[in-house]
Amino acid sequence: MTGAQLELALQVGKRRPIKRRRVGDLRFVLLMVVASFWCVGLAARLYLLQISDSTSWRDWASRQHTANLETATPRGEILDRSGRPFAVSVPAGSLFAKPKQIKNPASVARVLAKELGISERNLLKTLQEQKSFVWVGRQLPRATVDRVLTLGLPGIGSLNESKRVYPFKEAASSLIGKTSIDGAGLSGLELQFDKSLRGRTGATSVRKDALGNMIDVSDASNASDLKASGVLRLTLDAALQTIVDEELERGRWEAKAKGAIALLIDATTGDVLALSQAPTININNAVLDSKGLSNRAVEAVFEPGSMIKPLIAGLAMDRGLASVNEMIDCENGKFTVGNKTIKDVHPSKVISLRDVIIRSSNIGIAKIGMRMGPERLYDGLRMLGFGSDTRLGLPGESNGILRPVNKWARVDIATHSFGQGVAVTVPQLARAMAAVVNGGMLPRLRVVQGDSEGEGIRVFSQKTAASIAEMMQAVVDDEHGTGGKAAIAGVAIGGKTGTAQKAREDGRGYAEGKYVSGFAGFADGTSLGLNQKLALMIAVDEPGGAIYGGVVAAPIFRRIMQRVLHHLTTDQHLSNPDKSPLVPVVASRDKRSFPKPIEFYKAIANQLG
Repeated sequence: MTGAQLELALQVGKRRPIKRRRVGDLRFVLLMVVASFWCVGLAARLYLLQISDSTSWRDWASRQHTANLETATPRGEILDRSGRPFAVSVPAGSLFAKPKQIKNPASVARVLAKELGISERNLLKTLQEQKSFVWVGRQLPRATVDRVLTLGLPGIGSLNESKRVYPFKEAASSLIGKTSIDGAGLSGLELQFDKSLRGRTGATSVRKDALGNMIDVSDASNASDLKASGVLRLTLDAALQTIVDEELERGRWEAKAKGAIALLIDATTGDVLALSQAPTININNAVLDSKGLSNRAVEAVFEPGSMIKPLIAGLAMDRGLASVNEMIDCENGKFTVGNKTIKDVHPSKVISLRDVIIRSSNIGIAKIGMRMGPERLYDGLRMLGFGSDTRLGLPGESNGILRPVNKWARVDIATHSFGQGVAVTVPQLARAMAAVVNGGMLPRLRVVQGDSEGEGIRVFSQKTAASIAEMMQAVVDDEHGTGGKAAIAGVAIGGKTGTAQKAREDGRGYAEGKYVSGFAGFADGTSLGLNQKLALMIAVDEPGGAIYGGVVAAPIFRRIMQRVLHHLTTDQHLSNPDKSPLVPVVASRDKRSFPKPIEFYKAIANQLG
């Protein structure tokens, strides 16, 4: 190697360490920058957690370890048209236990079982559960709870709640509905108006462990001290409702029937005065499933049978297609339409349209329907309210069944005219009957006061309505009429019987031996000095003996209307004895006294100590 090369090599060797030091310095600077950013980020995160977002994180932690235990609060009252209480909330108390604090469960169970009148074995099983909180008894009388607390039993505490009470027990139970143990509406009006009746939710704070189990609960709650929400005032009359309930159940029992439904309305105003189904239940005590909570009075649909005949006649008369006294050939009881033969139970030859209704001729009214044709018949049925609900505003109200006219067969024109192939509800038929007796106006039904009122819609001319009403009175009064068992001496009663086969559950044809027996009618109270016309619909489901509406349903109609008219005339006489004479329609079987609200509250207060 020459001297020049050696000198060059020494110079290169001297430069290499300088480069390594520069790289190391750069790495150190980058590390310090990253560490600085990390520290700033950590500080910012700590600031957010401990200062800026501290409230939300504390709330989150609180939710992990505490919770609110909902309790039943006072609900708004449900009152009848005179202010009598169908549903009220009363003070109550609920007992709970903390099993982990009870060293001798058997002793505590023995004392509690005696005080509460419950099974000692079941109570002991509850107290031995490996839980931090269990209910011992819900919504007990305050006096009972106070008595238990004075015993000083270890691990036993109480919460204040409200209990829903139904003073009239079975009366209108399916309509009024029921609440859950926590005070939420489950059915009927309690469900429909739950938001307005329920008001504020009552709750008490409880502590939870890491697994979410309750480990402590406050021994006090202000649930029953909260103010109830708004009052729900109904059009129902508690006295009339009780009459209808009693007589409907009596009629169902005598007919050995599966069930029965009745609806009583003021034909002019559309106010529902009573809505009943039998068998009924005392909702104060009953534990119900979804079927037991249903309101079949508005949910059930059935073929109206002959009850629809006067309405079909009225539709034809208003359209100039029929008249009361015209003669119609009823073919001596047999008439063929297409490949179907229509028969009459009581064969007739040539009779008037009036007699067609009185004698309930299928053939005679089928010929009237065929004159109208499918479109006009369909439009008329729709105008009368069939095929759509009555806008009562009750949960589960059915539309009934009225198929579009383009799906009708030729024979459907005839069968629809005497109530087959179309299904209706009790409210629909009762409202149509109201239009007959009030002069032709289809009223807007209502069950809650304050709902929109109005004259309804005109479905018959006054002249036609009067003609239909006269024919229906003849159904009751004439010797050939099918509704004689509905007659009340001295009172203008009109109606129409009906007996219809029930459709099979699969919708294919009719069920063997199963019928709905009905009577749809009205009473004109003006002859008794009452400024009221009433419409009443009775439907008896699957009677076990006689099946005809005139035999099964008409007597129920008569007994209900007798007692209703007696009650109304008695009330009118008491309120205005000089101008309103007492009309003894029938000796009253209605001996029940109906408490005024303040009297009821005093009775409850005495009961609860």
